[in-house]
Amino acid sequence: MSLTFLILAAVAAVGDWVAVGRRYVHLEVVLKPLTLALLIAAAATADLGPGQAFVVGALILGLLGDVGLLLSRGPDADPPFVLGLAAFLVGHLFYIVAFSRHGLHWLFALAGVLVVAGAASLTLGPVLRGVAARAGQELALVVGGYSAVLAAMAVLAVATGSVATAIGGLLFLASDIVLARDRFVHRLVRGPVLVIVTYHLAQLLIVIGLIKHL
Repeated sequence: MSLTFLILAAVAAVGDWVAVGRRYVHLEVVLKPLTLALLIAAAATADLGPGQAFVVGALILGLLGDVGLLLSRGPDADPPFVLGLAAFLVGHLFYIVAFSRHGLHWLFALAGVLVVAGAASLTLGPVLRGVAARAGQELALVVGGYSAVLAAMAVLAVATGSVATAIGGLLFLASDIVLARDRFVHRLVRGPVLVIVTYHLAQLLIVIGLIKHL
């Protein structure tokens, strides 16, 4: 059953990528939350070990975050965007607990720290300055805190030793970096498509890497 849900989630994700690329807004409103709903069903019916409840919780919060971003009318930080950001932040905390329960390898964690620190050194400064300029210093502090939690999630994803989960965690980091730069620094060519593709692949790979039995 969980394999069926994973396949359906992948199909819905690809459909959403097309919808975002072609700007079929009405289709995106359906397919984006549907992808996460199907992934939640996959995670709930698979064997993810002792961290399963936290993975399911992280995905539910991801769904809430998706709804917040869909309702946001940007390009700046309106209330739906902030609520979506809060949902994703708590979702990352849930993933951190799930990864810890899965088991961590500290040599892999060191590799994760090096990768994440390199990405942060290249991208975090311009993003925080852009947030401060567009939405104020208070939100910049919030985004800074969110970035720290996101970075910890990505490092621990690598530390699980699961290749799929590690790639997923790093793709989640990449997706949020692209989203932040596109929203607060400058518009990127095909930015929304890059965000949604890396985001869906991140969520799918995190779950796939943690599955013990389908």
